[in-house]
Amino acid sequence: MITLNNVDELDEKTILRIVEKHKSSVLPRLLKLERYYHTDNDINRRQMSDPTKPNNKVANAYASYITDTLVGYFVGEPISYSSNDEEKLKELQMILEYNDEADENTELAKNCSIFGVGFELLYFGEEDKMIRFTTISPKEGIPIFDKTVEHSLLAFIRYYDDYDITTDKVETVIEVITDTSHTIYKTNTTGNTSLRFIESYNHYFGMVPVAIYKNNNEEIGDFEPVISLIDAYDKMESDSLNDFEYAADAYLCLYGFTADAEDIKQMKENRVLLMDEGTNAEWLIKNASDTNIENQKIRLDQDIHKFAKCPNLTDDNFAGNTSGIAIEYKTLGTENLVSIKERKFKRGLQQRFELIAQMNAILGDGFDWRSIDIHFKRNLPANEVDLANMVEKLDGIVSAETLLSQLPFVEDPQEEIRRVEEMKQKSPFYNDTLSLYQENYHLNKVEADNE
Repeated sequence: MITLNNVDELDEKTILRIVEKHKSSVLPRLLKLERYYHTDNDINRRQMSDPTKPNNKVANAYASYITDTLVGYFVGEPISYSSNDEEKLKELQMILEYNDEADENTELAKNCSIFGVGFELLYFGEEDKMIRFTTISPKEGIPIFDKTVEHSLLAFIRYYDDYDITTDKVETVIEVITDTSHTIYKTNTTGNTSLRFIESYNHYFGMVPVAIYKNNNEEIGDFEPVISLIDAYDKMESDSLNDFEYAADAYLCLYGFTADAEDIKQMKENRVLLMDEGTNAEWLIKNASDTNIENQKIRLDQDIHKFAKCPNLTDDNFAGNTSGIAIEYKTLGTENLVSIKERKFKRGLQQRFELIAQMNAILGDGFDWRSIDIHFKRNLPANEVDLANMVEKLDGIVSAETLLSQLPFVEDPQEEIRRVEEMKQKSPFYNDTLSLYQENYHLNKVEADNE
């Protein structure tokens, strides 16, 4: 974490030093995590001391599997919002839909899963006159905090390389964003000694327009703790193929028999060995047992899923369990992990809403961002029959809106209740049938209870 007393300390020399420190100490780790997500594991860089030996390089896509599975479970179902102020909520929903917020949330959750943190920049679109927000890669972003106990965001630096095709030169663009301004500099990619001022403009958000989404307090990615296990699995699988190639290269041993190169060539072509009495021939091969190797690979695979808290969805025991409670037990570790992700992600969303509210207030139509309730929903296959039975049994005990919200195919419980009431009013037959069904249901229930 980089901290300063105030934004005045952020002079050109300090900016360059912060960027160079990020390039040298933070960026290498982020690049490695990105490599693993793209299945460019360290095994791909392995070199053998003997170049004649087989050197298979099998990289397993555990990193992308873990990230994609957890992100899908976490935000595969779009995040929903509610508020007592329905008019302001509609205005907010319009801004969110304009920015394709569901896709934005997915990308932020993906960055959190890979890098341990995600950044989002908010700005005001000059052409469309709308509040916009977009992700910033953690490889390019550096948050700077103050030295208070709250560690409030003091400034944000974004840097990236810019290639000029007309001059064939590459320069580093450095953007410094504070609570009042957005300033852009350029400098050489090598030997950075000074900044060249490009432009500066005010943004009027009243605070640094960047929302920070953490995966956890330590900002550790989801597959980062198991990279060594992934490396071990890659090595074992690659070496298994190497051993297979060794075994395939068998040698014919001739005992007590002397032959020149021409004789050996003729025997290979004719597939016949003409040998003297007392001589012998056999194949020399490497006897490799796959049992221990396979057992070790199974253990590594189980450890990767266990310590990453990501279920193995292809496991027979997992797939064969259709019971809802059994699935919940098997995903308990995942649920505990995602619960932490949810709380951290919620803080980032609140920062987004606070920034939108700040800009809306300047535009003359503000709202209280604290009145927005955020609702997460896990993306799990639902047993609709069990849910329907539960809703039926809780009828009259729990409100209709709460019951309908449990059904995955009902997107808007309030709208569904309105439609049902409208159907009742339009169709007396439906109303009579419903009453008769309810009467029979309660009579049957009473008889069953008496028995």
